[in-house]
Amino acid sequence: MTEANTTDQSGCTRPEEDRMTALVPIESGQWALVYVEHFGPYPGDGDLREAVERLQDSGSGWDCLRRPADQFDVVQVEHVMRKTFRTVDGGRRWRNQVVATAASSGEMLALRDKLFAIGFAADRAIEEETARLISDFAAKTRADALAKVHVALPHIFGRSATDPTPSFQTEPGGAA
Repeated sequence: MTEANTTDQSGCTRPEEDRMTALVPIESGQWALVYVEHFGPYPGDGDLREAVERLQDSGSGWDCLRRPADQFDVVQVEHVMRKTFRTVDGGRRWRNQVVATAASSGEMLALRDKLFAIGFAADRAIEEETARLISDFAAKTRADALAKVHVALPHIFGRSATDPTPSFQTEPGGAA
């Protein structure tokens, strides 16, 4: 018997049974943390596990997501059906886009903010460490580039600009 596989958006291949097909249990009266339809699993058939794993990146990899409310809605459940549910404001949402439920909107707002912040914190830490690791290389590369600009424009920077040795490497009087 052959095992069916699926490839997620990050290119990873997983066994088909590894997909999250079970829905988050919800009941009337509860508050639900739900993906905004364009940024979560495919409506009605997407893999929730794959969608929440993308929270490791700021905005789940979407540059346009800058606030938690851009990616998640917090709604109160009125009526639950097999694949969808109705909210108290009359909207209809897909159940496979529900991330979590709770008795209060405050719990869902706190979870929404926490989940959204995870990717931004990871990206910030990566950027800071990257900047620290390349700072010496960046300074040398910028200095070399500036020297090349001076050489390319001797009519602006003077005759010594044609000398390939940057001015900061020579002593006064031209001795190297």
